[in-house]
Amino acid sequence: MSEAPLIRVDRVSKKFCRHLKRSLWYGVKDVAREMIGRERGRGLRRDEFWAIDDVSFEVKRGEILGLVGHNGSGKTTMLRLINGLIVPDRGEVTIRGRVGALIQLGAGFSPILSGRENIHINGAVLGIPTAEIQRKLDEIIDFADIGKFIDAPVRTYSSGMRARLGFAVAIFMNPDILLVDEVLAVGDLVFRNKAMERMLALANSGVAVVFISHNTGQVSRICQSAVMLEKGQFVAKGSTAEILARYVEVNQPGQRSMLHFPGTEQSFVVRKAALLLKGGQPSKTVLSGDSVTIQLDFEAVKMLDSPLFSLIFEPEDSQAVALLVSQSLNADLRPSYEAGAHQLRVGLPSFSLLPGHYSLRLSVVGLNGVILLGRVANMINFEVVARPDQFNVASKGCHVELQGLWEGSGR
Repeated sequence: MSEAPLIRVDRVSKKFCRHLKRSLWYGVKDVAREMIGRERGRGLRRDEFWAIDDVSFEVKRGEILGLVGHNGSGKTTMLRLINGLIVPDRGEVTIRGRVGALIQLGAGFSPILSGRENIHINGAVLGIPTAEIQRKLDEIIDFADIGKFIDAPVRTYSSGMRARLGFAVAIFMNPDILLVDEVLAVGDLVFRNKAMERMLALANSGVAVVFISHNTGQVSRICQSAVMLEKGQFVAKGSTAEILARYVEVNQPGQRSMLHFPGTEQSFVVRKAALLLKGGQPSKTVLSGDSVTIQLDFEAVKMLDSPLFSLIFEPEDSQAVALLVSQSLNADLRPSYEAGAHQLRVGLPSFSLLPGHYSLRLSVVGLNGVILLGRVANMINFEVVARPDQFNVASKGCHVELQGLWEGSGR
């Protein structure tokens, strides 16, 4: 029997009131009803609205789930419900284990106390024995990497320093569940990368992570699955690539699900990407082993001096499994592209990916092969189907079929 999920959200709804005074009055009435053993009202009262409306999903041990949706879709409200900061008006949230949460920058920190003192206070609130806090203190301080400011009042910290300390405290208190809401957006690049690696390590150790970010690149990088919310309602749950494609398509019509990572559009913009079959017709379905051509129409925003284009193939259930470098590694043999519209085509005589659903990602580096000019994800979402004579490979994680010349002494 499979293990029970660490987080179960079962038909949960939460309502709020738009006006403060009326909200306070409703709160008093609700408390009074509960004191006499009566349930809260199920419907909406004047000026109330559903921030979360009938949402259900589960998060298993070791899973990193991304919550996506535009501002006001209910993502932060959902994290507060999971963390127990607020209670649902309908439905039930079931949590198994200790929760570490970064829902609001610096939440739970006393501004007049030092970072070191706040570590002890946060640990005590979470029920961590003093001896265990003291044992982990050096690790927390080292990970936060805020130097001598660890003994300064938190009110003197920058937003990035508070994020560093808050994240360090949350991950070193042995959580079973980690909730992260956009706080990494204020950190510098080195810290963000370190935090991402730490979250992946926690997931590998069995921690369930719920991650909110408007940076689709971050979600794509670390989340195995995602849930999309829209106006407080559940839209879909699925693979990260599938949900991000749907999110971009809904919120940016006409962009065809492409995700230009931050900074990419300063160098180039992919206008169109297509997978062409033998006859030249575009298709979202290709026969495994067949001949195909990948065609990119892009606009160089500025002069691209001998760029190196790399195409990465990503199945919906795992990380990248195949790399196609479409230009020579020798910069002298690579063409340059002036500002303007261009087309790039690369042919594959035998498309050796095994049956499954894939997405195509592009990475472009500059002349020296080090400077990243940009990345574009979800350029093409396509399906590879099996040939009639193809062996049915059921092994999870096997995505590429190698062609070889077999020799033997059999008769």
